[in-house]
Amino acid sequence: MVKPPYQQQVFKQMKLIKHSLAGIVLMAGAMSAFSGAAAGKTDNQVLATVGKEAVTAADLKKAIASSPYATQFNTLNEDAQAELRGDFLKRLVAFRLFGLEAKAQGLDKDPAYVKEERDYKLAQYYRFYTQKLRDQIKLPADVERRLQAQYKGQADALTAARAAEKVNRYRELKLLTLRMLRERMHVKVHEDRFNSKAKPDTVLLEGDNGIVIRYGDLLDGEANRPAKPTREWIEDRIYKHAEFLLFAKAAEKEGVDIRQQMAAFRRERLPAMLMEKLEKQWAPDEKTLKDYYNKHPGLSYVPARWHVGQLVVSTYAQAAAMRKRILAGESLFRLAGRYSIDPYGRSHNGDMGWLQEGQGNPKIEAQLKKIADGEVSEIVKSAKGYHLVTVLARRPAMRRTYASMKDRVREAIIQQKYAAYLARLQKKYPVEWKVLANAREAKKGG
Repeated sequence: MVKPPYQQQVFKQMKLIKHSLAGIVLMAGAMSAFSGAAAGKTDNQVLATVGKEAVTAADLKKAIASSPYATQFNTLNEDAQAELRGDFLKRLVAFRLFGLEAKAQGLDKDPAYVKEERDYKLAQYYRFYTQKLRDQIKLPADVERRLQAQYKGQADALTAARAAEKVNRYRELKLLTLRMLRERMHVKVHEDRFNSKAKPDTVLLEGDNGIVIRYGDLLDGEANRPAKPTREWIEDRIYKHAEFLLFAKAAEKEGVDIRQQMAAFRRERLPAMLMEKLEKQWAPDEKTLKDYYNKHPGLSYVPARWHVGQLVVSTYAQAAAMRKRILAGESLFRLAGRYSIDPYGRSHNGDMGWLQEGQGNPKIEAQLKKIADGEVSEIVKSAKGYHLVTVLARRPAMRRTYASMKDRVREAIIQQKYAAYLARLQKKYPVEWKVLANAREAKKGG
């Protein structure tokens, strides 16, 4: 069965989108104000327009509900929910921008896209029809009584037995339905062509309503197919493909309405397809990645880290006295637990945990680089007092190899290019953030 190809990429661009849309620094606050003002209003409330396309409150609600964050959303506080809404709104706007540009580039006419759309359409019809068959499965009263008598007092076993019974009945119904549809659609199977010497365009099965299965269809997407497919392998694939096509065509003939599903597919697949095209342009080969790696040494640099012990006192004289006692053999940590004016250091007996290079006081870091492990530093003055530090353990700075971070290099290139590209799309297709105007009106009304 065909899987929706866009599902693998729906959330791939979240990190790129989060900070790429220019000029929306107040979005989270606006979403917070708007979410309160919009309570009770229709889902048709427009939050943004992209060109002539609107992004509504319903679109935002659906995006969050279908995301990996859906189960966590209600557990977040109000500010976190507002921030997530803002991020998702930016994502939706970016998807609209990419969708408009994809159409402008004619990607909706690309043969690869046309095939994906056709396969997805058939998959939706197939899903509908198989669900329709499942819904027809009802256990007869006599079967239900038999199972209840057989598994009396065993609730879990009874549930499992009912499920097994329904599965068996579904299989039987599916086989009967397939036979009926094969007759109705005049399906003809060319068994004499079932061999590995067949050409990709060799027709193995055909029928009414455009039912055609070629040998190449069996090989498409089959990564684990045998080098020389056997007759049994071909028959198995023919059966699965025939079931898929017959059920899908039957649902299509019944006039099943899948317009919403197809519209959602186009909205999400076309932007993803454009992104795939751009990624190939921006990071086309190994040379591009290696050149970027060599030109951006900071990307692979892993800062030094020190496990620090620290004592802080209020005067230079106190620090000098403490340093003398430490050099005479007393423990910096025991003294810090008694005399340090730093609340955290005092409560932890001077154990400050790990400090990463570039995140601490530069004068203190200079001492950490200078002293040996276990050695006490010179006195360092800061706005907080007079410091004595020591190093319990250290992890030297290093540069990660290209091989160990190839994917990270590719991601960095794409992220850099993406921001500029998205800014160009915003100029080409004007974006109007209705949510900001709605928030201002809500504040006036409040």
